[in-house]
Amino acid sequence: MSVLDLNALNALPKVDRVLQLAETNSQLEKLSAEARVAWALENLPGEYVLSSSFGIQAAVSLHLVNQVRPDIPVILTDTGYLFPETYQFIDELTDKLNLNLK
Repeated sequence: MSVLDLNALNALPKVDRVLQLAETNSQLEKLSAEARVAWALENLPGEYVLSSSFGIQAAVSLHLVNQVRPDIPVILTDTGYLFPETYQFIDELTDKLNLNLK
């Protein structure tokens, strides 16, 4: 699968843009979750961070991205209303996955 040139994609007429995105999605559908994350990190421009409020479902995405890019910065979304158990979970998961928590 080739690098997705977002500038070139955005310059296309809408119909062509939709077709190109459909083709990219078709190719991505065949990949595992880890391979999709790797593809995104390799093919989409920019700097990457992962934000999380460390809810129980977040552990899956944190683990998944950490498998592909262990040094990716993780930004805690602290609403100010987190339970003490959530802060404990943050500490435990950060230690267990060796997260780059910012």
